[in-house]
Amino acid sequence: MILNEEQVISFNRFAAAFVTANKYMSKAISRHNKLIVLTESNRLIFDFNGFTEEYQRKFILNNFELYCTSLFIAFKPRIVTFLKNEGMTSYSFDCVFLLGDRGLTKIEIVKV
Repeated sequence: MILNEEQVISFNRFAAAFVTANKYMSKAISRHNKLIVLTESNRLIFDFNGFTEEYQRKFILNNFELYCTSLFIAFKPRIVTFLKNEGMTSYSFDCVFLLGDRGLTKIEIVKV
């Protein structure tokens, strides 16, 4: 199942609100709506390139994969809320995590 345009916009609002609510992330990134973005092709992109170099060094670079996993786990309750609001019981996300020349792709299934 592919989300429609309205659902993608709604999801991205949830994502931006998540970033804004996190005091560490919101201080370290200038564009809150660009960190976590669901595309129209249902690819969930986590783009860490917008973080300050200090934040990247302190939280991401020492263990990129752990940071990716931890961020998805922290964001998951927002995804569950979104799915409930849309009347869905589960959804499979093609997640792409990016930082410079580093990248990680994972399939994440979220169940309500």
